[in-house]
Amino acid sequence: MRIPLSWLNALLQPALDPETVERSLLTVGLEVESLEYSAPRLETVVVGQIVAIAPHPNADKLRICQTDIGEAAPLQIVTGAANVQLHDKIPVARVGSNLPGDKRIEAAKLRGVESFGMYCSLAELGLPPGEDGVHILPADTLIGQPIAQAMQLGELVLEIAITANRPDLLSVEGVARELAVANPHLTLLQSRPKPLAGKPGPAVRLGPVEASRCPLYRGVTVRGVRVAPSPEWLANRLSACGIRPINNIVDASNYVMLLTGQPTHAFDAARLAGQQIQVRFAQAGETLRTLDGVERALREDDLVIADAERALVVAGVMGGLTAEITPETTELFLECAYFEPSAVRRTGRRLGLSTDSSYRFERGVDPAGIARALDLLTALVLELGGGEMLETPTEFRQTDFPAEKTIEFHLDSLERLVGVSVPNPEVERILAGLGYGLKRHTDGVFELNSYDVTVPGWRWHDTTREVDLVEEVTRHWGYERIPACLPAPVSPPTQPATVQLERKARAAAIAMGLTEVMTRSLTTVEAERLAGQTSGDHVRLSDPLKEMTVMRTALLPGLLEVLRYNRYQGCTQLGIFEIGRTYRTREGEPPQERLWLGGAVMGSLWQGLWLPEHTPSALAVDFFYAKGLLEAMLAQLGVVGELTFQQAEAVPGCHPGQAALAWLDGAVIGSVGAIHPQVARDYDFPPHVGSAAFFLDLDALAARPTRKLRYQAFGRQPAILRDLAVLAPRDLAAQDALAVIQAHGGAWLEKVTMFDRFTGPGIPEEKASLAFSLVYRSPERTLTAQDIEPIHQGIVDQLHTRFGAVLRS
Repeated sequence: MRIPLSWLNALLQPALDPETVERSLLTVGLEVESLEYSAPRLETVVVGQIVAIAPHPNADKLRICQTDIGEAAPLQIVTGAANVQLHDKIPVARVGSNLPGDKRIEAAKLRGVESFGMYCSLAELGLPPGEDGVHILPADTLIGQPIAQAMQLGELVLEIAITANRPDLLSVEGVARELAVANPHLTLLQSRPKPLAGKPGPAVRLGPVEASRCPLYRGVTVRGVRVAPSPEWLANRLSACGIRPINNIVDASNYVMLLTGQPTHAFDAARLAGQQIQVRFAQAGETLRTLDGVERALREDDLVIADAERALVVAGVMGGLTAEITPETTELFLECAYFEPSAVRRTGRRLGLSTDSSYRFERGVDPAGIARALDLLTALVLELGGGEMLETPTEFRQTDFPAEKTIEFHLDSLERLVGVSVPNPEVERILAGLGYGLKRHTDGVFELNSYDVTVPGWRWHDTTREVDLVEEVTRHWGYERIPACLPAPVSPPTQPATVQLERKARAAAIAMGLTEVMTRSLTTVEAERLAGQTSGDHVRLSDPLKEMTVMRTALLPGLLEVLRYNRYQGCTQLGIFEIGRTYRTREGEPPQERLWLGGAVMGSLWQGLWLPEHTPSALAVDFFYAKGLLEAMLAQLGVVGELTFQQAEAVPGCHPGQAALAWLDGAVIGSVGAIHPQVARDYDFPPHVGSAAFFLDLDALAARPTRKLRYQAFGRQPAILRDLAVLAPRDLAAQDALAVIQAHGGAWLEKVTMFDRFTGPGIPEEKASLAFSLVYRSPERTLTAQDIEPIHQGIVDQLHTRFGAVLRS
């Protein structure tokens, strides 16, 4: 919400400085996101620096300047200003700017040379004239900064973050109320409408009203008005709040909405069929062309404001063109209403519309403030456009709406929940200042420490329980005044195994150099298909968010999308991971939700070393690199069990010949694979860029035992390294050979690594050469060749016995 400081100070006495406003709002739970100056008509004027000057070929008094305004390319501007020099920083009005005095800046040719903007003097900025020529800014001014910020021109505007549960703060009065309570020396000045008397005349009649969706509707007819541009004070105030001025009638409606938080609407009464207004559901097949020029199909559960013949407004969302205010309008019907928040939200989302009005109606407006808002609007319209009000306001009100809401509030609850005792006068000051009505309980003689608290209409949707009143008092009493101590000895809660595993996995992935990403759980069937996810076991959304109609079944599509985006930004090497949930459903079964860790890598293994710039494809990230990451991850997690890999032909998104399932003690706990070439092409990965991915089922791992990682000292004795190359059957799985070597290597075999598998020239067609590196070490003494030889020969014999493998000569 954007609010000019001057508007806030108009409601507060004495005025507050910006620092006090920012500090006070933060203290009571409101974040001021920015403080910036906003000057009407200077929105497109920025700070530029002259980076080159050349003489004009056809005019002695003109020069061609190249100007840096913080964009990709300098802006060419032809100027006749004699006082600008190279490296000067000056105000630059870009093409399309509307400067004070109705001066519009267009692209032009000056004596045959194109110019795309203008340097500005103080007078051209609407300021008192100063030095002759273009205004020169200080050398430390930031290039590209809006000139209003650089020169602190116009209104100082606060950008305040408003949470969804505080619709009362979507108004200047609501924010001023919070400031007045936070600063007890302030007085809140509330706008009060002038008493208005209606005159006899043919007023617009109020027809049937759909009370279930609109329990309160109020309207008034005004005739003899003159539609004209708004006065400067009103136009500037709306512009500072981010709303474009239109005319005095529409601007008056927007002004009242910003002031009170209550949207209103103005109709051209002369264009109302039957001189009647009704609130009803849309009819089958009914359409409405809204103010944005779009013809919208309505459904029978959409609430509309209509005349005797057709729909005029999508209630609470947007008006239509049929009865909009035009320069010829002389008769008005002004309305103000309370619409059911959920109905407005549902209709707005279905139509893809979000307006300032719907934003407020969706969160709930003040039902008790509707009459006052309409009176304020009527008075302002009569002041700005003349005319006279006919009769008295017409109103429909559902029985007992709004009903008074009362909460019983005990001061003991405040002390019990917060741990501090707030004096009774301070409690009463805070609640009364925020608009609550208080009636203290008595036993007939003495006053008790409890109250009946009446909730004001603007807090209906947020204050429903006693604890809400405790929060109101506490945030204005001051969270910083609550002692930082535990009310009683407590033991830290035990974290679920899944949470502990998730944290360890995140730390391990980051330690391995991967960057965490977060992608959407909502996706499209096309995005899933593009990444090879074709199972069709999708959980579909009953109320989809635009094209995202399903929940993701795997993490891979999101990870590939992140890799592609970074590739487009020039990143050639990247490793990322995500911890997130996937969702699947099968016919006749409830949907399944599982927690996964997914990792994806792209690029080359040794980029940036002494290797040539274009490294061979063998150095690209591949299946084995991703497999190593998965193995390192499981080692860091300390998961107990025997890890094996089994080649798989159907790992979605992965190359069928370079993919495997990870098994732990006979159960699948993940997968790993090189990205399928077709998937890589679909995601625009060049052929020479390697890419691979791995996945771990954290839900499955959380149920398994783990061991604590312990430091193990390096061996003090020297190691003996032996390489072993054998000719084995071509279809022999490397892990089977590794299992035999580890099983018969004895206690001295410290490590075994496969470093090569070769088929081709010199190798029989039915054979493959497998090469292993073995490390032998004894913790007690230095080993000799005589110690190792029988063990090494025993391994060779076992490989021959089990698989027919022979030493490669």
